[in-house]
Amino acid sequence: MTPLRKLRETVLARVRALPLAQHLWARVRKRRYEAHVARFLQDGSGRADRLPSGVVYEATMRCNLHCDFCYVGDLLNIEGQWRDELAIDALRTAFPEREGLQVNLTGGEIFMRKDILSVLALFEDKGYDCGCLTTNGTIITEARAEALAELALRGFLKHISVSIDGPRDLHDVARGQKGTFDKTTAGIRRLREAAGRKGAPLRISINTTVAKESLETLDQMVDVASELGIEAIGLNHLMYSTPEEVKETLALIGSDDPGVIATYVTANPMVRPSTVREKVASLREKCRAKGIRFDFRPKVLTQLMDDYYDPGAKLAGRCLYPFNWARVSFSGKVYFCPFIRVEVGDLATQTLEQVWNGEKYVAMRKRLLDAKLFPVCRRCCKVELSPEPLPREVQERARAPRAIPLTVVR
Repeated sequence: MTPLRKLRETVLARVRALPLAQHLWARVRKRRYEAHVARFLQDGSGRADRLPSGVVYEATMRCNLHCDFCYVGDLLNIEGQWRDELAIDALRTAFPEREGLQVNLTGGEIFMRKDILSVLALFEDKGYDCGCLTTNGTIITEARAEALAELALRGFLKHISVSIDGPRDLHDVARGQKGTFDKTTAGIRRLREAAGRKGAPLRISINTTVAKESLETLDQMVDVASELGIEAIGLNHLMYSTPEEVKETLALIGSDDPGVIATYVTANPMVRPSTVREKVASLREKCRAKGIRFDFRPKVLTQLMDDYYDPGAKLAGRCLYPFNWARVSFSGKVYFCPFIRVEVGDLATQTLEQVWNGEKYVAMRKRLLDAKLFPVCRRCCKVELSPEPLPREVQERARAPRAIPLTVVR
């Protein structure tokens, strides 16, 4: 990064930290986004731009923890263990040269991949911006923290999201290993100290999830963040689909394989909407009192809470994620989206540009536009939910008895 660009990035990072600037910047981003996606909606063919705006690269499906609630290993690694992670040379060939392309890395636990810093260096060399890394934080060593802070100093790495499920005891139980909380918080401190020594504009946030096991202690995440000096908390609402929504979606996408639906499938999420509303409100207020930024996804506004956590209710909205972001697995397989793991290409034999507007990708996008929103997409972190709930009469019609028996998907 040139000195001028580095100065520009530093100034922008400080300005955007101001509340008024955050608000104005959000409005600008929204206007830009709407102008961008209007082309796809008007065209209606399913074709996107020549290249995606960003890529989510699932760098590895390996993990050092054994979380009870995690479905990643079973559902996202649907190709099995016979495919290796794409080597550096293969990544160099498959990914395009494009200045400013956004790339986010997730897993598995990305630091289980021994060459992960080489992967990041490759993306930096291609001129990409790494918007976010997701990690459990347990194996961030001093050396890794220094390397990540250096990447942030050069303007490549913007944000690290560390997953924490609750206070120490709850987190350790959820992660299946005593001492995990202490390892995670130690990793966060190493990151903050390394960034501080270098003067690197690295944002570090805590990411937590609504679940029946953690709901009662949800607002205690503010105390965890405050103790660690974390400035932001990201909340994921519980993402799930019902067996009926899976069945309906498979019919819409023309598949008879329930294994391509990669989300938590349940007829009962075991979470009361009223409790979620209360705990999320408490978390938000405590964040405000402590000066900690708070955001959540999907945008389940207060008036949508009842329908979101009612597994029989419909939600209106749209999803244009597959027009903007590519989802690439560790082995190079490209999937339609995080929830619908229909293979649309393979970077082991194709380039991303060849895949992006390939026949399979375009056909799936066309089906999404025609359906407006697939049923399993209603409770996905990528969905753009309509701010108002559907009228009661629409919900009642949706609950009408059906003659076709449902297949329970595990």
